[in-house]
Amino acid sequence: MMEQSSLVDAMLDHRNDLSDVKSVDSVFSSDSGVMATSEIFENDLQSITTEKLFNELQRVKEDLQSKDSEIRRANEIRENTNREIEDLTASLFETAHSMVEQAKYAQANAEQKLQIKHLENSQLKKTVNELKQILNTCRLSFNMSTTNNSVN
Repeated sequence: MMEQSSLVDAMLDHRNDLSDVKSVDSVFSSDSGVMATSEIFENDLQSITTEKLFNELQRVKEDLQSKDSEIRRANEIRENTNREIEDLTASLFETAHSMVEQAKYAQANAEQKLQIKHLENSQLKKTVNELKQILNTCRLSFNMSTTNNSVN
């Protein structure tokens, strides 16, 4: 941007110089068949300005090509990153789903084992109570038989 404004300033300065040259040339006549100094200067200025503008245009084209290339690379990186994020997200959900299924299976298995232990516990309590009754019955019988034997 700075180069362009200095180029425009230089062109304006040269135009001012040209107008000064033209006013001086108007005093001198070109009747002698020699090309006027202002015309030579103007031709030189045009070719220099044209060359500068052409060079500037080439530089701008190269900059644009470079920027386009950078944009393409950035877009490729973004697309690759988006694909990786999608793949990772899908993998994460699959892993989470698998973990939930494993947890459900483990919970169902633990609940089943707990029910079996409760049932076993109930059966043990029932057996203990039956054994207590048998023991009490045996004690009563024993006590009665000893009492009967004592009385006899």
